[in-house]
Amino acid sequence: MSQLQTKKMLLLLIACISTLFLSSCSLENSVASSLEKTGDWEVVQSTCTECHSSQLISQNSGTREVWLSRIRWMQDTQGLKELDSSLEDTILGYLTLNYGPKTASRRPSLTEAFLPTNPYSTND
Repeated sequence: MSQLQTKKMLLLLIACISTLFLSSCSLENSVASSLEKTGDWEVVQSTCTECHSSQLISQNSGTREVWLSRIRWMQDTQGLKELDSSLEDTILGYLTLNYGPKTASRRPSLTEAFLPTNPYSTND
């Protein structure tokens, strides 16, 4: 193998390693990016993203009881290990604070005065 071919091969190897390194860094950032960066978010990230992405957390909401029921469901059906009470309390506190129940986002129903007449009504 000539010296020029060796240099080209070395440059190609460096480019491949750099690409792999940069892609792993961006993957690591994307895993954490959807969680609210408050309080104990790192604990939630390290515990919960062992099995699923953080997007699954951020797209859901609920009361402490709802989050606890989801944890129990994962333990009963998905193989989630039993969490010690301190860790479970930390996770539930974070989830309740940052992903608590959402307020209604729909407008209230129209009052009867604003409803159109029903063309199929049987009331004469």
